[in-house]
Order: sequence, then C-alpha cells, then structure tokens
Amino acid sequence: PGSFIPSIAAMMAAKTTASDLALLHLEDMGLSYARTLEAWRERFLAGLPQVRALGFDDRFMRMWTFYLAYCEGGFRERSIGVAQMLFARPGYRPSSSTHDRRVALEA
Repeated sequence: PGSFIPSIAAMMAAKTTASDLALLHLEDMGLSYARTLEAWRERFLAGLPQVRALGFDDRFMRMWTFYLAYCEGGFRERSIGVAQMLFARPGYRPSSSTHDRRVALEA
C-alpha cells in the first residue's frame, strides 16, 4: 500500500534517456503472483485461530483478507502487474554457464 510501481513503458523510457542498456528478457509474472496471493489468503484464513491468539481483532482479519483478495483480483484482471526485466550493456555476451543456469530456470 502506498507504493510507487512504475510501468514497463516508464522503465523503458527511463533506460532509454539515462543509459545505453538493452532489454534482453522480459517475464510477466502477474498470473503467477495472483496464484501466490490466493495461496496466502487461503493459508491466512486457515490460520485465523492462531491470528486471533496473537491478539489481532476481527477488523484486522477482514481487512487483511480483503487486501489479499483485492490484490489477487488486480493481478488476475491485469489492472496491476509484476514483471522481471533483464538489462545488459552493449556488447554483453552471456557465458555458457550463465546460459545453462537461465535455461534450467526457464524449464
């Protein structure tokens, strides 16, 4: 809450005006993050007795449940997003070990 999340377009504009970096890879992780938020909400709801035992009241539990669901919905509807961007300087060439790690991560 209250954060500033720049758009991909804003990031690309900033890198164009401020550097010579090139975008090598862009991975949209919004739908994966929606599933993560859903899992967090389910676990939170399953643990309400423990949350209450820690001294949190019903209002807090409703607000936290709403926040998780609201964010999940935003990612599912793509009104908010999250992405990983990989930039490199001109002339960058990945080593074979870098390539092998990246292929393993993408598999």
